[in-house]
Parts: sequence; structure tokens; C-alpha cells
Amino acid sequence: MNQTNSKYFYEKIMGTDSQPRFKTLHECDNSADNHNDENTGDADNGLVLYLEESDDMTVNECCLWFRQRYFTREKLRRRLPFVHWLPNYSLADLKGDIIAGLSVAFTIVPQGLALAVLAGLPAQYGLYTSFMGCFIYALLGSCKDVAVGPTSIMAIIVAPYVMAGGVQYSILLAFMAGCIQFLFGVLNLGFIVDFISFPVISSFSSAAAITIAASQLKLLFGQHYTASRFPDTMIKFAANLWEINIWDTTMGMASLLFLIPIQLAKDYRFKPDADAGAKRHTLYAVLNGVWAMTVTARNALVVIIGAFIAGYYYESETVGPDGTSGQLFTMTGEIRTGLPPFQWPSFSVHNTNTTTVPFTQVFSDLGTGVFVVALLGLMESVAVAKAFETKRMDATQEMIAIGMCNILGSCFGAFAATGSFSRSAVNHNSGVRTPFGGIVTGALVLLALSTLAPYFQYIPQTILATIIITAVIFMLRPLDPFLIWQTNKVDVLPYVSTFVVCLVFGLEYGIVAGVGSSVVILLYQMARPKVFIVHKRTPDGYPFLYVKPDRSVFFPSIEYMKVKINKELPDSQEMSAKIAVVLDGEHMFRADSTFAQGVKNMISSLSDRRVLTVFYNLRKTVFRAIHGAGIPSNEFHNCRTEEEVYHLIKTHNKIRVSRSQSNIETLFNQSTTSCGHWISQSAQAY
Repeated sequence: MNQTNSKYFYEKIMGTDSQPRFKTLHECDNSADNHNDENTGDADNGLVLYLEESDDMTVNECCLWFRQRYFTREKLRRRLPFVHWLPNYSLADLKGDIIAGLSVAFTIVPQGLALAVLAGLPAQYGLYTSFMGCFIYALLGSCKDVAVGPTSIMAIIVAPYVMAGGVQYSILLAFMAGCIQFLFGVLNLGFIVDFISFPVISSFSSAAAITIAASQLKLLFGQHYTASRFPDTMIKFAANLWEINIWDTTMGMASLLFLIPIQLAKDYRFKPDADAGAKRHTLYAVLNGVWAMTVTARNALVVIIGAFIAGYYYESETVGPDGTSGQLFTMTGEIRTGLPPFQWPSFSVHNTNTTTVPFTQVFSDLGTGVFVVALLGLMESVAVAKAFETKRMDATQEMIAIGMCNILGSCFGAFAATGSFSRSAVNHNSGVRTPFGGIVTGALVLLALSTLAPYFQYIPQTILATIIITAVIFMLRPLDPFLIWQTNKVDVLPYVSTFVVCLVFGLEYGIVAGVGSSVVILLYQMARPKVFIVHKRTPDGYPFLYVKPDRSVFFPSIEYMKVKINKELPDSQEMSAKIAVVLDGEHMFRADSTFAQGVKNMISSLSDRRVLTVFYNLRKTVFRAIHGAGIPSNEFHNCRTEEEVYHLIKTHNKIRVSRSQSNIETLFNQSTTSCGHWISQSAQAY
């Protein structure tokens, strides 16, 4: 790159030139073609940066570029979204946010208690997880509708680690996952989430729903056993059928019969006839309002009714199957009142037997769980944000926000949190105006912790189980396997592998297996591109092979393409020398160094068979990569037009024919001389 071009691209990067900065990829592509350079897109703001070799760029200039790239005023404003909506906040916004915040609070308090039990934690930890995420996301989140807090998937993934190391493991898991999420956001590594394909997500959701529902059976029926995986859960559930508590079972079934129909009919609205009077319209409007409030507060209603019944019979006792007496209902137990103290997570865990587990052992125990929780948390939150905010959703900002929610939430005893589909839908349908609705929700959760915590002990565990079951059964996607089969049968492999591994070994291993199988399929497709090979002739009648891959060719696929070409060439060297190979690079957008070396070897192999290799439509980036591999200039031919290709093939064949004739004459002369010499020797001998 010369001094002029280097200065030009440096000014474009810095934005110091007099010309406007690039705004679209199309403009940048045009400029890149004009200046013979390579471009890479910045997914963050549409600016295209030119990352060519520029020996004249100093360290200070690089530091200046980094500062202007990441620490501009506009960047900071984007990383603090509340500075956009807070100055224009109005009373109308406050009204909408209070209504939405109340609606979400009615949902998150009973769900938080239930999800803590699902994770194997004391119930108050569900509320700890519920309030901190609301506050942090209100300041850093990019979508007003997203409600951050505990979710069933996060809870069921955390549960095995709680069983292994208690509360401290869940707190450390949230902190470390939050650090990874925050780092992903800062480094724009959100594309990693894209490797979780639709079959994996669908299969994981269904397997998670089955696993979560199965884990709640013991609470629904009042059983007492400990199980870690789905097979173990079902075996122990069947083995302990004899200890089913009839009181828990009755209340649980009644709760399911109340919650499931409401969930199914949540979108129903009373509609008066067209000729109905004003009073009837008013009546139907009131009924719709009452129904909407019932749908929103259905979990709270079940909790209140169940707690009232259980409290009324609190002193009553029943005799179990084993002859021991106990309470009629299995209660949640005492919940600590008040706010948790702020403290950073301890990186060395203290066991009940006064021994200390070092951080290395803790990290080994958490293993892949840290990365699985981080990736699933990002995936779930970004998916929720995309569902409700399609225009202004900033995926990078979502990662930063969720990461900070988990980092700071862990300082208050929270386990891993992320965006919740169900609560976000409640938030959206309640008319939330700004992220301040999350602050209202968080404040109400704190109020519940401070004033209502003593009464939570009267909530039967079967009620919490029904809340979880009714939330997850609608995560099942029974029709997705048929859709995947009809669309692409290969995608059934990651679906089945994810589903089976999730159920047998655990959700954290299932998502790894699913992503791994998806990546293997992706790599296989990269290594086996579709290569269109057609036998053609030039206008002058010279034959050639027209080769056109349908995508960029990387090093795993160069050998495959070489084999495909050799299969189309005649076995005879004399016949293959008459055919040229024309490689069309229209769909080849980039190339790596290993690919360039593979091309060099392929050209050398074809050249040994006296086959002409011609490249056509090569992009500048691919041309530079191949040319940099050190291919001899007399073997590397790159043409821009069909006429150039035809002329090169014609010239090559003329040279080949002339050399062939020259070789024949030489061979004839050598044969004549040899024959005359033999006749002379024979005559002398005779």
C-alpha cells in the first residue's frame, strides 16, 4: 500500500477527512474496489474499517483509532441508554410504567419463590435474583419490554451445582457467567450465540420443559427424594409412589385446573354485539379489564388462596404411609426477612465441615456450566429483546446489560438471571413506556422481601410446583421435529443429539452436544461445497472444464474440489493436456493461507499433466491471497473477461500443438539416425 492510499484509509477510519464517513456497506464496497483494498464490516454501527497492511501507521495513531473507535461520546451514550429516555420522561410515561411494573411484580414474586425451589435454593434467593436485575437493566438495557430475573431454564441448569456446592456455587456461577457475558458485549462476540441453531434451540426447549416438569413431580405429589437427572428422577418418582401426600396432590391438581385454562384463554376478549347499547359496551369493557387482571395475577391468586388454606390448617396433622405424623401440606419453610447484604462473591467456598474448597477446585466443579449459563443467558435475553424491539434493539448492549445484572446481582446473593419471555410479555401487554417499569417492579420485590417474607412460609410447595409446570409445559414444541424433517433432514441430527443428551446426561451437556453437532455439520458443508463442473468449448472449438464453486473455498474443501476436477479429466496425459480448467471465482469472497497453498499444489499437479489452469472473476482479496502463495507467474493466470479466457486457451493449445509437432520431428530424426546406425552395424557384421 502506498503512502497516498494508506493516508486515505487512515483518514477514513479516523473520520478526519473532509469527505463523509461511510454509512453503508454498499458505499464501502464501491470505495474498496476503487482503491484496491479489503473491507471488513463493523456490525456495531455500520462503519467499515479497512484493515490492510499499513506500515506507516504509528502506535500513537493506533491508540487514537482505538480511543475513537470505542470511547467516543456517542459510544458512551449508546452504552448508557437511560440518558436517551430520562430527560424526556413524562407523567404519562410514569403512569404506564407503574401499571406495567405492578403487573410484572404480581408475576415475578410467586415465580421467583418457585424458581428458587426449582434451583434447590431457599425461596428468598428467587426474590434476590428478581430485584437486582430489574434495577440494572433499567439503566443499561436497550429494550423497554424486557423483564430480567430468574427463569426456569436458568434455575434447572443451576440446580446440579447447588446440589454439589450449595448457595455459594450458585452465586459464583452467576458472577463468572456475568463476567463472560460482559466481556462478550465489550468485544462484540455476540456472533457466538448464532452457532446455536434452531434445531438445537427447539430440542433444548422441549427437553428442558420435560426435565423441569419431571423435577416438580415430587413437590406436586408431596414426595421426598433427591434426584439429579431425568432418568433418576423418574425412577425415584415411581419407587416412591407409596408416599404420595393426598393433601398436596389435591391442592396441586386443583391449581393446575385453575391455571392451565387461564393460560390457554389468556387472549380471549368479551365482544359485544354490533347493535349493543352503551351500557353493554361499558360492561364488556369492565369484564375485559377484570379478565386481563386475572390473567396477569393468576399466579399470585393461586399463591394467596393456597397460602390461606394451608395457613388455616397449619396446626392440623396427618399420618403418612410410614406411620409418622406431619402437617397436611408440605410448606415452603421459613424465609429470611429483609434485604441481603452487599458483598463480593467469595472465590473459596467453605463447607459445612469447616473445610475450604480452593477456587481451582470450584472452577473445576463448575466446569462447562459457566459457559453454558453465559451463552444460554445471552441467547434467551437477546431473543426476548428481538421479539419485542425489532428496530432499536442493540445486541451488544443487551450482552453488557445482562452481564452487569449477573455480576452485581451475585453481590446480593442472586443466581443466574436473564430475560424472561412470559414476564416480558406481561410487561409489553401492560403498556410499559420506558425501562423505568423495571425499577417499579424491583421496588415492589424489595417491599415484598421487607414486609411479606414472614407470610411466605405458609405457601405450600405444591402451589409453587404448579406455577413452574404451567410455565414450562408451553415450552414444548411437538411439531418442530416434523418441520425440521421437511425442511432439511440433516438438521434432525443436532435435534436428536440435543434432546437425548439433555434428558440422559443433563441440559448443560445437551446444549454442548447440540452446538457441537451443528458445528460439525457446518464444517462438513464448508469442506464439501457444491462444485458445478461443465464441459464447454471456446468459440474456436477448444475444450475446457468450467468449474464454479457455490461459496468461498477454504482449506478443508480445496482437496475435495481437486478430486472433483481430476475425475472429470481423462486418465491419459495426452488427452487431458487438450483440456483447460477454468475456475470461476464469482462466489469466492475470501481465502485463507492454507487454501492458497492448496491452490498452489493443485495448479502444480495439473501443470505436471500439462493442463492449463485459468482463474476467472477472482476478487482482489482472493487474488492477493493466491498470488502471495508463490505460484510461478507462468502457471498462474487470472482473466477478467471471457474473451481473455478464450484467447489464453487458444494460445495455450497452439503452443501445445507446435511443441507436439516439434517433438514428433525430433523423435523422427532420432529414430532415423538410430535406425541407420543399426543398419550400418548389421552390414559390417554381415
